[in-house]
Amino acid sequence: MSNSPGVISSISLSASVRKARHVLGVRGGGWSAVVNERGSVTLDDGSPTLLWHVAADDRWHDPAKEPGVRQQRRAGVPVVETRVRIPGGDAVQRVYAVPDHGGLFVMEFSNESTLPIAIALTRSDIISMRSPSPVGPQGIELPERSVVFPVAHGSTLRVALSANGSQPAINLDRLPNAEQLQRGWLTSVEKAGWSIVPDKSLSPIINRLRSDALVLSAHPVSQWADNIEADDIAFLLTVHELVRMGERVEQHIFAVVQAVENVLKAQRKASSVAWDAERALFAAQCVFNAMGETRAASDVLLSRTRLADVGALPNEAPTDIRVIGWLDEQLVSARRDGTVALLRYGIPRMWLGVNFECHDIVVSHNQAV
Repeated sequence: MSNSPGVISSISLSASVRKARHVLGVRGGGWSAVVNERGSVTLDDGSPTLLWHVAADDRWHDPAKEPGVRQQRRAGVPVVETRVRIPGGDAVQRVYAVPDHGGLFVMEFSNESTLPIAIALTRSDIISMRSPSPVGPQGIELPERSVVFPVAHGSTLRVALSANGSQPAINLDRLPNAEQLQRGWLTSVEKAGWSIVPDKSLSPIINRLRSDALVLSAHPVSQWADNIEADDIAFLLTVHELVRMGERVEQHIFAVVQAVENVLKAQRKASSVAWDAERALFAAQCVFNAMGETRAASDVLLSRTRLADVGALPNEAPTDIRVIGWLDEQLVSARRDGTVALLRYGIPRMWLGVNFECHDIVVSHNQAV
């Protein structure tokens, strides 16, 4: 397994925190939620957003407004941790999803301060093994039926929200914890290959893109990523990543065919083929082979050979799904004639003198380096 950096961070010591949108769910579950940069949780069923508040020794702390909020997404996978500074330490929220009981969003609230605190939650359909305070929130205006739980020094409160609106009787202690979820997600996303390179920001970004693709794979394509229905290259690359991670994608065959036709049409008269277009056509070739559509795969390869030569990679890594192909191409490039080029574009300057490695980089539908 790779030594993926532990976090993607959104850190602020001011009232302004960089916007974030973390997608939570399980592999192909068909349901999801979004955690924002302040730890608010919004399910995709249209129900009210869950907000949290912390009663510390001095006052109520609202993560939506507090200056000392820090957030990290562990190794890029869907386990999000948000910290709020309070007297004597931090109040910590961790959020992740599990498939148990039809789908649950699990929230852990840890008191890493020296004094007892209370956690207020703005939804009454919280599943908990503890009873909330009978007096409710005091000294703060919150939505009706908000609930409050005391959390002693050094202890953790675990609650959950059901993805289907039910409130089953659950032993929450038997659910996987955040560390177990992180390991499971890393196993899933690294099935598609992984690399250790000097730029430590790339691994968590790639893990995030792949895990988002798995979570949203059962959603309509329009929800996969911003404007993906108008971005044929991003669509083909995303479908290929799903195949690399072991997903079946036959339901997308007609969309893949149309996307390939669009990419070929856009590149047919170009003096040099854009690197991401070439990568998308290679991805489509692999996808067709994975579907058993070998004739379609051969047609894509033949069409690639009739195009102009491929242009150079950009120096700067892309920020969307293209970054996965960009890094793979830096390391191992599958040529149109069936051969494979290692470090085809040379060694990036910032990598010189530093060890790097790659594992299971796809060079055909059934071969990897």
